[in-house]
Amino acid sequence: MKEIKNNSIKKSYRLWVYIASTIILFIIVFAYIFNSKLDLNGDNCEYYLMATSIAGGHGYSDITNEAYNPVNGFPPGYPLLMSVIRIFTDSFFFQKILNGLFLLTSLLLLFFFIRKNKLPDSLAFVAIVIALLNSRVLHFATIMMSETSFFLFSALSLFFLSKMNDEKPFWKDRYFYFAILATAYCYHIRTQGIALAVAIIGFFLFTKRWKQTLAFAGGFVVCLIPWIVRNKIQNLGQSRYLDMVAIANPWRPEEGALSIGEVVTRFLDTFKMLLTQAVPNSILPYFSVDYSSSTTWSGWLIAIILVFIIGIGMWQFGKYKYVLLFYTLATFGVISLFSTPSENRYITALLPFLEISLIAGIYTLCCWSVRRLKIAKTVSPWLFILLAFFSFPRLNQLRAQNTMPVPSNYRHFFTIAKAVHKQLPANTVVCSRKPSLFYMYSQSPVCNYLWTTDNEALIKNLIQSKVDYVVLEQLGYSSTYLYLYPAIQNHPELFIPVISLKKPDTYLLKFDRKKAIEKFQ
Repeated sequence: MKEIKNNSIKKSYRLWVYIASTIILFIIVFAYIFNSKLDLNGDNCEYYLMATSIAGGHGYSDITNEAYNPVNGFPPGYPLLMSVIRIFTDSFFFQKILNGLFLLTSLLLLFFFIRKNKLPDSLAFVAIVIALLNSRVLHFATIMMSETSFFLFSALSLFFLSKMNDEKPFWKDRYFYFAILATAYCYHIRTQGIALAVAIIGFFLFTKRWKQTLAFAGGFVVCLIPWIVRNKIQNLGQSRYLDMVAIANPWRPEEGALSIGEVVTRFLDTFKMLLTQAVPNSILPYFSVDYSSSTTWSGWLIAIILVFIIGIGMWQFGKYKYVLLFYTLATFGVISLFSTPSENRYITALLPFLEISLIAGIYTLCCWSVRRLKIAKTVSPWLFILLAFFSFPRLNQLRAQNTMPVPSNYRHFFTIAKAVHKQLPANTVVCSRKPSLFYMYSQSPVCNYLWTTDNEALIKNLIQSKVDYVVLEQLGYSSTYLYLYPAIQNHPELFIPVISLKKPDTYLLKFDRKKAIEKFQ
């Protein structure tokens, strides 16, 4: 009896050592790669501004215009989480810390999930360390993007599933309801969360739990109804992601839509890209790919071996292997429907699940090999901690990227935004590419220009939007050169230079709206 008690104490002690070690390692790594600057992608500003709207009591609205129009361009889940911090401070820093805490919590949940499946604690620790050191995951953890919160609620869903008591009726098990809520919130963070719902429904089907299947699907749909009804009441239409399925090129709307055959071809091409390029590139530290080129025979070979090992690893998670397998396939399927070139961006939240499956697969194969060769009965999981050292080059690259100064084209863009904030009335309407990014420094109403090669239509849209000034920048987006610049070049009398910055040339132009009305209306 005493021996059993001592073993229990030792096991509990080791568990706390693993948890404490994970926290310490996370703090060191997160501080090393931390990006204190505002990310330049623009979407992170959208999330921040919607969180500001919620915190300010304006609901889920666009605060970049005076009308505070309700929006549904992005699901509300992540801005709602951000709004808790936004109530107390407008600092980007604490939003990034919040994202980091999401990542740490997610990894600890995965640690307990791995233990639940009777794999060694040491293997669970090694697996989440490898997942933590994934540079792609860390990159999104230190910018205001939804991937890390999405990962958190995905991990929560899996954790709650593993906590369900098979001997208790599911309707009496609180973890069943927690799993529904976590999965539904996943969807409200990213529409891609539908893949997780499909995976869990598939899990219940394959384990022949018919009542749970219907109850989970029904509960999930019920949790979506408030958002659907709200959008219907506000007459906001369907999700923008549904519109993206058939469009040929979201950056070139004049190219029109694809046929059903072309959608299928693009689906297969994207699926192949994810399997043979994005996954190896994301979880193998030294595997780099050219996404604009076809996969080489060596790339196919590496991808097949990787998929084989990951599959073996997933099989070690007992009945939950179905969740991991279906989640991976469903995620690939959802991403492959999108028209935007995604490379490895949209699999970011899936990567930790692939990483732990990879480590479990390597461990299983090594144990099988030493037994077959009669070298030993098992292999120490601690041997695989050496794999963590292969992550250092990419972590160094990430640190260099996150600590470099803001490029001059964006510095000019922000300089003009700050000048607008200081020198022009607060209600001045400015048109620019990346309007949300501009608003972060101008705090003035902003809008984008119409993406059309019809100069007259573009200028009429500026009139309709009551634009006072236009920013002509060189941020590198093709729409500026395809749509805005030709309109300015063909009608220079309507665009009067106010601020001019060099290297690269960046302009703030006064839009003569009165003259434009006389000319085009």
